Amino acid sequence: MKKIYTFLAMAMVTMMTMTSCDADYEDRMEARTLEGTWTGYIDNYYYDRWGLTGDSYRTAFYFERENAYGGWGYEVDYDARRPSDYWYCDFKWEVAHGNIRIQYYDRDYTDVIIYDYMLDDYHFSGNMDDGYCDTRTHFTLSYDNMFNWNYWMTRGTTRGTGDGEYHATGTGCFAKQ
Repeated sequence: MKKIYTFLAMAMVTMMTMTSCDADYEDRMEARTLEGTWTGYIDNYYYDRWGLTGDSYRTAFYFERENAYGGWGYEVDYDARRPSDYWYCDFKWEVAHGNIRIQYYDRDYTDVIIYDYMLDDYHFSGNMDDGYCDTRTHFTLSYDNMFNWNYWMTRGTTRGTGDGEYHATGTGCFAKQ
């Protein structure tokens, strides 16, 4: 009887180790697939602490991998009808335990956790949360190797409007209905 319990205990440890290795492998594969530019829309009515509001905002993320689980990148959110109304910021990112964590270099902005997502070579969709929203913020993005990052990078890491540029201040929700 003792041999059976010993065997079962060893089998459980082996299964837990293999599950841990599988999760680790999946995180590395997700990080590899995430590399590149993704563009699309946030499904909710857009509202952020910089005062950007509306339903015509596009989002673009660029992810550069510097290790097996993450790296650095940048994001721009802009009004598709009025590109002078935008927000751009650099970030660090990592994939861990099936979630993607984005840490913005703008210290006034909280980390964003991307969860319950689906990712393949062409589509990236899921939910994100920055700790301020009471609702899920859903996004749908497509891989985009033609996005013009030079246009946005020359504008700097600030929020811009037709009236001038403003650094991020205060708190707010990434997007809310």
